[in-house]
Amino acid sequence: MNAPSFRMYVDENGNYNLREDLSNDSNRFLCLSGVVMQSSAHNTLDSELSNLKLRYFCSKEVILHRRELVSGKPPFEALKDTDTRNSYNADLLQIMTDIDYLVISILIDKKALVDKYTIIKAHDPYALALEYLMQRYLYWLQCNSKQGIVVTGDILAESRGGREDRITKETYKLIHSGKGYNRLKGAHKYFSSKEIKLKKKKENIAGLQFVDLISHPARRYILSENGLAHNIKPTSFEKDIVEVLIKDKFRRSDNGIIEGYGTVFFPK
Repeated sequence: MNAPSFRMYVDENGNYNLREDLSNDSNRFLCLSGVVMQSSAHNTLDSELSNLKLRYFCSKEVILHRRELVSGKPPFEALKDTDTRNSYNADLLQIMTDIDYLVISILIDKKALVDKYTIIKAHDPYALALEYLMQRYLYWLQCNSKQGIVVTGDILAESRGGREDRITKETYKLIHSGKGYNRLKGAHKYFSSKEIKLKKKKENIAGLQFVDLISHPARRYILSENGLAHNIKPTSFEKDIVEVLIKDKFRRSDNGIIEGYGTVFFPK
């Protein structure tokens, strides 16, 4: 198969462990978010993020990671200055607005999953999230394949090493082959690879850093839409990012519906 037309960059927020205190909201949810873009858009993103890094952190080799950026930990200590942070936020938000990309986010409520199916029968939350993500991505590729022209895509996620990488690869292969929970169909035609691609954070891939910055606001948006954000106090900057996503970045139906297209919350 030829090189894919699109690539989805994936970020994981939370974990797949069902045997922890799921009454604690920090353990309760697993979110997988994907940012889909063409290689030309990714080249633009790489250039824009490199310029942003040079402007504020004096090196394009630093790896943007939301947690360290929020706290202002080295090498992001410049953001402890309020004016600098406001300027940085505005520049980043402009990049998020201008770049051409699509967002799909899947949120699994692990507590509801166990409550509904019991710990023994509950589906693997990571496999569920990845399948929903691949399914919505596949539907989008199919919708954009017209007049005999097949639009293809692949998936790149962050490598976490060891056991986690093996689980990710094996899960992807099962879903791709139609052996998931909902029997994904047509993957071989629209996905350019039978394997998911994994790259380490230190490889400085713009798409993986970008989805890391978007995934947390997307997660909070889904929680809010489902009445589960009562204990969460998002920053004004996160609200600004959500507004950008809602305006034209989340995948949506022809009549503008985001839920079920660009976002999935399971189980209801």
